[in-house]
Amino acid sequence: MPKYFRNFVHKFTTAMLNLMMISPVGVLVTVVILALLVSLIIMLRISSKMADSNARLIDRVTSLEQSTQQQEPSDLQQEPSDVSQEQPATVLQNGLPTDMTNDELYHWFDGRMDALRLFCQPDIDLKTTAQTLGLTQRSILQMLKTTDCNLTFTEYITGKRLAYACRLLQDKPHWNIDAVAREAGIQSDATFRRLFRKHYGMSPSEYRERRIHSDFVTH
Repeated sequence: MPKYFRNFVHKFTTAMLNLMMISPVGVLVTVVILALLVSLIIMLRISSKMADSNARLIDRVTSLEQSTQQQEPSDLQQEPSDVSQEQPATVLQNGLPTDMTNDELYHWFDGRMDALRLFCQPDIDLKTTAQTLGLTQRSILQMLKTTDCNLTFTEYITGKRLAYACRLLQDKPHWNIDAVAREAGIQSDATFRRLFRKHYGMSPSEYRERRIHSDFVTH
């Protein structure tokens, strides 16, 4: 309780006691006034406690807000990214834009494979292809899986070799099947025939005959 208020209460109480000594009416008035004074003191104490409680609550809310603001940057850093399905997860090393989509990268990749005919190399592998084209192995695998072709690297190379073999069968009618297979990068004649039939539903010889006959009829 403030000092000035205690002094006031002391002086007021002394005055009331003097009033009580004067007359019975003074006693009644003194009792009423004292009752009001006690009620006022109680209200002041309650108000003081509520003010302290509100102050502590405000401090707690402020502390929580500051803590949340400090945690926000780390939360943003931990937020998972879903753009891997749209863009290749790699930093290209050959001057290509890093924001190319997988479809755009595949178009470029397939064109370079045709231009260099890397698939015709019997021992071509993922590592050599990545180093030659300036890509990462991961970017090639992801590109082949997320585009419409949805192939493994081995399946892609096999498809390119068989497609090239089809061109040779038509453009080089004097070449035997074994020569076509080797030129396309498949060293085993038996393996070439098995893969060709599985992919096209016919043997290389049957394919050549049909293409030659089709060209003859067309012309």
